[in-house]
Amino acid sequence: MAGIGTLVDLLLFYTLERLLFNRMVGPMGLDSELVKKAMALWLMLEEIGHYDLTRIINSFDNQMIESLFKEALECCECIQPNAVEPAAEWDDSTVFVGLYDEPMNRRFFYYNREFMYKRFTHIFETVCEKIFSETAAVEVDESGTRPVVRPFGEGSSAQRSEAPSSQSNLNPDAVEFNPGETSEDSRTMFLTFSLGHPISREEIIQFFTINWGPVVQDVVIEQTRPGLQPLYGRIIFTTSLVIPRVLNGQVKAKFVVNRKHLWARIYVPRRRGTGRH
Repeated sequence: MAGIGTLVDLLLFYTLERLLFNRMVGPMGLDSELVKKAMALWLMLEEIGHYDLTRIINSFDNQMIESLFKEALECCECIQPNAVEPAAEWDDSTVFVGLYDEPMNRRFFYYNREFMYKRFTHIFETVCEKIFSETAAVEVDESGTRPVVRPFGEGSSAQRSEAPSSQSNLNPDAVEFNPGETSEDSRTMFLTFSLGHPISREEIIQFFTINWGPVVQDVVIEQTRPGLQPLYGRIIFTTSLVIPRVLNGQVKAKFVVNRKHLWARIYVPRRRGTGRH
């Protein structure tokens, strides 16, 4: 499949994201740089299987979007290299309620901060900084061949300006958009446990070994403060070939391990040609 090689390709691919950005920066009056950060976080979540976030978020009213925006910024702080472990009062406080059917709180981001910060930074620099300006999203002119920048709400051709040439091209020889996947990343699945029903490392290894053979290289469980149960983990397989078998054609998998629920999902780069626009 051809890669996203030009800024116009990128703009067309992220049409829904540009509409949401304009709504948040325009009518809602939110700071554009902070909105870029929130959008980068949401795009990163889409890459680990939380699909259609942009469409779902844009379907909410402004009050709900602002609430999700504030939570996104708080989660951004949790993935920074110098992040501090979330305060105890946030341990059972779920974030992004209404977007997911599995538990998620700030600890999820803190626990996966090394992986997530790398993805977040890449998306921010290669997507958000290119498709969003300080006042509005970059657009495509009537010919469909050139990017244009204009202040929010200004629609006449006389008010438009062509995007700076330094932004007009990504790498012309770029392969399909992929935020720096490494070999271990491609063999890793994120794990989430139900609150009140933690699952041990040994239980997870046994479950996957019984069902798919000796395919587990390692299982890492969240280290928590005394009195708190782990909610998150990661499983690293010996080969990425086992993951399609685990997912069975789905973007995530839900299992029952010794009568306890376990969610598993993998990082998957977003691809062009999905028909979502």
